[in-house]
Amino acid sequence: MAGTNQTNVLATGALNEVRMILLGKTGAGKSAFGNTILGQERFRHKTWPNAITTECGCAIREFDGKRLFVVDTPGLLDMKLAEEKLHEEIAKSYQMTAMPGPHVFLLVFDITQLYTPEQYESVQLFEDIFGPEAANHTIVVFTHMNDLNQQGKTIEQYLGTLKDESAYLLNKILDKFHGRYLGVNNYGSQSEKDATVRILLDMVNKMMAENKGQVYTNSPFKTLASVIETEMSRGTYQRYKSDGSFALLPQTKAIVIDGYLRRVST
Repeated sequence: MAGTNQTNVLATGALNEVRMILLGKTGAGKSAFGNTILGQERFRHKTWPNAITTECGCAIREFDGKRLFVVDTPGLLDMKLAEEKLHEEIAKSYQMTAMPGPHVFLLVFDITQLYTPEQYESVQLFEDIFGPEAANHTIVVFTHMNDLNQQGKTIEQYLGTLKDESAYLLNKILDKFHGRYLGVNNYGSQSEKDATVRILLDMVNKMMAENKGQVYTNSPFKTLASVIETEMSRGTYQRYKSDGSFALLPQTKAIVIDGYLRRVST
């Protein structure tokens, strides 16, 4: 679940803004990494009571002259969410970053977990949700690097020890995302966390250069951006409801989910 004080949070499309969507299975460390990026505890994670993220949330941080806009998601890639809930949270993740689209998807894995066919299926679900071209705008993030550090291993050394199916599946995942990966320790000092954020932003900059400076967009993102701009020009765009929950536009589900269902059915 998202942290508090979200009232004025909105993706703006500003030139110095970096829009990020955190994705992965429940327990992978998405929310903790979101907090690392934000420099404070804004998203609930496993060290909190009742910590499982149940809905999309967003927060911002001004850092090194950039506005970091971070969207945390529930376990969209768990393949366990009820269909209606899955559709609602997919729609929210689109609407939150549709001005005009995300710079980067951060696909989070727990480095200590085995890589199974189910893990690879979650990658396919990611593509079903956002489209196959989203891979060009994705960085794989491995959490729990503190466990490896205690063993005196680097991430490269650890990846080199994987055998058989686990190694094969992980290599398939990394190949799909052009070998872009980052190992993170969400429990380090603040200076260590800030150094990680700078490495991440450098990776995003290089990825953006490879993508000719373009953020990720597709038909639903473009349509939603147009709808939001129209609502804002009319003064009718409501970001949050009176109870603080995100105000999903009536049109959003139809715009987003139609495309998702077409990809799933092909």
